[in-house]
Amino acid sequence: MNFIDILLVFLFFGTLAAGFFQGMIRLLIVIVALYLATVLASLYFAPLGDFFVRQFQSQRYVSQYIAFALVHMISLFLITIAGLYTFRYAKLPGSLEYLDRIVGTLLGMVLGALIIGMTADLLWNLMVTRGGRNVDMPIFRMIGNSVANSFVCRYFATVVLPLTFDYFAPFLPSGARMIFAIR
Repeated sequence: MNFIDILLVFLFFGTLAAGFFQGMIRLLIVIVALYLATVLASLYFAPLGDFFVRQFQSQRYVSQYIAFALVHMISLFLITIAGLYTFRYAKLPGSLEYLDRIVGTLLGMVLGALIIGMTADLLWNLMVTRGGRNVDMPIFRMIGNSVANSFVCRYFATVVLPLTFDYFAPFLPSGARMIFAIR
């Protein structure tokens, strides 16, 4: 088990804990924000990727993956902050606290699987499929070799995310297919 595996497992347990302690309402807000961020990133990664190609003379696919990740992270952060601020006083009654924690934990598991799947997919496509681990820099070689040897990253990128993407594909723009396709 390498450091990418450990990092992804900690991220998964962190989302489980967040689901338990934050509850169902806040996790629903984060999952909706994740969906909206994915839609925004699927729509706007191509123009930003073309901008990166023109400005930095980088490879097209690498620029598109980086553009997708940037748009996704920034929009996820902003939409989550806005949603949590809007619904900051929404709480379930005290008698439903156990249900809130149980459903929150399940939603935390779903959120963790989606976040780890998307992260693993981007890392796998950049480092293994597109040859990012062959860049002549020690950090890229270390991360690339860790991603290539990571069971958790490979499993989430090649099994979990494609399964969840098949369920959500009718609700996502066509640009999402290019990002979530393992090559």
